[in-house]
Amino acid sequence: MQQQITYYTVLLQKENYKSFYLAFLRVAICCWLLKELAINWSSLDVLYGQSGFVVAKNNFINRLPGDDFAFVKSHYTLFITAYIIVLFANLLGIGRNFSALLLFIILYLLQKMNMSIVNGGDAFARIILFYLIFADSYQFLILFKEKKKDHVLQKILNLISNLAALSIMLHLCMAYFSAGIAKLIDPVWLQGEGTYYAMSIERFTGTPFNKYLVQYKWIDYFFNYATILFELVFPILIWKKKCRKSLLIAGILFHAFIYIFLMIYGFEVVFILTYGLFLPNHQWINIERKVNAFLKGNKNGLEENIQISSS
Repeated sequence: MQQQITYYTVLLQKENYKSFYLAFLRVAICCWLLKELAINWSSLDVLYGQSGFVVAKNNFINRLPGDDFAFVKSHYTLFITAYIIVLFANLLGIGRNFSALLLFIILYLLQKMNMSIVNGGDAFARIILFYLIFADSYQFLILFKEKKKDHVLQKILNLISNLAALSIMLHLCMAYFSAGIAKLIDPVWLQGEGTYYAMSIERFTGTPFNKYLVQYKWIDYFFNYATILFELVFPILIWKKKCRKSLLIAGILFHAFIYIFLMIYGFEVVFILTYGLFLPNHQWINIERKVNAFLKGNKNGLEENIQISSS
């Protein structure tokens, strides 16, 4: 047992096996959070300010100076301003892990200020940000190149980064498996009517086709039991290389279906964003090189056209 622990510790110290996708995930989550903020921009005073009507829950934030969130509500613009600054800093890799820590703290505060609008996507994004505090996600997609680190420090960072990536992957698997178990003990899902009721509710009527789909029992049964099967099988078979791509494609289709037909948006996007961690680092680096070469080729072609036009 001790030999196995030593072996895997040395292996995880060797290199950051998810260096590119950790960087991509950092940028993607920041962009997604900025998008969410832009959507809610016109309602910020209602959501976080003194115009809000949500009763504050008993947590440490409402123990700040003032009664019933009065202090926080009257200064919510400071939180939003700090949030935007730190979001861009983390997106560009400025401040490195310190920016990641600040972003996690500010996002946690904002979510606690109004838990009524926090969905599964928001919660999972916060969890991802927590793990990214410890990860070296700054080898790619940064504004300023970082200096070469000491060999010993780099080994420690590799170990922590790999553990952070593994933690995100395990958290995703736990989310799927717990959801699958919950459905197994729910009579509605056991009887094959889970998706029927979900697609029949007006709130989740994403398309005009929903009312036609629910008329066919075999479609209800198929999606109902396929959902349970996927959520139970994914956490087990995703670690097998032969099954990985098929499961990832199935997962994308699964979340795309929920996104389109049930109008559950953020939750699906954040879950799909984590899928890239299950693919090897060299694949993502090759894709990045091809994209850079393509963009560079277009730039050179544009410059040649300009020169020809000017002559």
